[in-house]
Amino acid sequence: MVKTEYVAISASGEQIRLCIEVSPSEPDPLPGGDFRCRVRINAFDIDEFAYGVDALQAYCLSVKLLKMRLDEKQQQGWQFYFPGHLDHAIDFNEGYF
Repeated sequence: MVKTEYVAISASGEQIRLCIEVSPSEPDPLPGGDFRCRVRINAFDIDEFAYGVDALQAYCLSVKLLKMRLDEKQQQGWQFYFPGHLDHAIDFNEGYF
């Protein structure tokens, strides 16, 4: 599992630490399933799977899913930063993914 920590600040100034987790691809346990990757951001109650026909597609789609969820939060006014670097926000629409 890949875990990365960020700082998120809401439009109202609330500051939280985020831990973004993306699991390695694994076979989907459902009969007839292909592969899946879990995307989790506990601070935002995000815990979802991205599914693909193989391990690589599942991983690639998990990155797209993560970008979609973070874009939604940015549109709600959240800004994201690397810890210790609160002077420059990360803009996920500028090709971070």
